[in-house]
Amino acid sequence: MTTTGSDVIREQRNCELVRKVYEAFLAGDDSVFKGAVREDFEAHIAPAVPWGGDHRGPEAFLANVVPKLAAALDFVSMCVTSISADGDDVIALVTGRSVGGDELWLAEDWTLCDGKIRRLRVFYYDARPFESSPTAAVS
Repeated sequence: MTTTGSDVIREQRNCELVRKVYEAFLAGDDSVFKGAVREDFEAHIAPAVPWGGDHRGPEAFLANVVPKLAAALDFVSMCVTSISADGDDVIALVTGRSVGGDELWLAEDWTLCDGKIRRLRVFYYDARPFESSPTAAVS
């Protein structure tokens, strides 16, 4: 399959949208996320973490995932090491530390539809640092 100039432009635009969402989230701003996702947004997060599971809708993600994530991750240490796209699929590799200082590696798979984020799937290399995080006892 041949990649066209318009495919490359779409992939660059998709990567830039995901990058802007990360930058805003890490700065404590969820407004970019709200504008970037579809109403039928779904997040599928590894069940090994306290905020894991399926979350449907942007408000469910913001209410059920983000506060627990913020309590468990040292956001200052978070770094997006790579973002790449193949069509409407964007993969981001993220490193950082838990609030306890443990090193973390994540892969996040973003799927876009019509220029907006439709789905997020999050994969953790090792979720053990979250077993003793402040969110582990919260359900």
